[in-house]
Amino acid sequence: MNATATVNTSGSATEAWLRLISPAARVRIAVVVALIVAVYWGSIRTHLVGRWLNDGNWSHGWLIPLFSLYLLNAKRDELARCCPKASYVGAVILMLSLAMYFVAAWRLRMAYPQALSIVGTIFGTTLLLGGWRVMRVAWFPILFLVLAVPLPDRVYVSMTMPLRQLASSAAAALMPLFVSGLHTDAQAVVIDYVLPGRPPGTLNVEEACSGMRLMMAFITLGVAMSYVGDRPAWQRLVMVMFCLPIAVFCNTIRVTVTGLLIVVGAKEWATGLPHQLLGIVMLILALSLFGLLGYVLGHLYVDVPEDAEA
Repeated sequence: MNATATVNTSGSATEAWLRLISPAARVRIAVVVALIVAVYWGSIRTHLVGRWLNDGNWSHGWLIPLFSLYLLNAKRDELARCCPKASYVGAVILMLSLAMYFVAAWRLRMAYPQALSIVGTIFGTTLLLGGWRVMRVAWFPILFLVLAVPLPDRVYVSMTMPLRQLASSAAAALMPLFVSGLHTDAQAVVIDYVLPGRPPGTLNVEEACSGMRLMMAFITLGVAMSYVGDRPAWQRLVMVMFCLPIAVFCNTIRVTVTGLLIVVGAKEWATGLPHQLLGIVMLILALSLFGLLGYVLGHLYVDVPEDAEA
């Protein structure tokens, strides 16, 4: 009986989802998608896909639209229960997004506003066609797409430099704890070290080694993981706030380990494939810490049955 009930529930959910995307609705959606792609094709090809392919800092951008589609599919029951009702606020957002795109493309010649306006266009179109009931379900998968838009180089560098400096200072303080007689001094992103019996040297914390790529990918995954599951809003906010500290902690470990390998003369283990594997290990560590945080938050309170309270 239980198995039959499960199958029926799944079947009703699927039927409801199919009703939502009726043939007429599919035609409207296809036309809207085709128009958006036609208008934004240049930005999509150059400022999004081009950066995802050629810039390792944003190679995770491919996963974000796929995850947004996954979230929408996971919410298909709620979407099926929504009664679409047009909201003209969506029309205003749509027009503003298109205006931002054309101004950025033809007057300002700025790539970031062009790519960001795509998210605004999707948001406005969804609100215009589906209304606020649909938007209550679809708002996060749509806004999540913002994380797929590569930041301007100036903003990216301004975010990277403090992280590189922090990693340098932390690594310089930790390395002498593991190597006897080692003296280190951090100046911005350069670590000067002196080890008895070896010539003095310097370590330059490169942009990739500072963990910026790890941080961007982890924050993206952390925001997604905080949304998935049945959690109170305050728990989701705490999990998002802890994304950056956990990423910085793992980046510090990565820079410290890399620096120690170079100082002790095992440079071959600090470059190439071993260095990439260390980055993967740090990503696994960051996700594990994030999962532990979610577990702790989920067990802060214990549900007490009403009989026990009485």
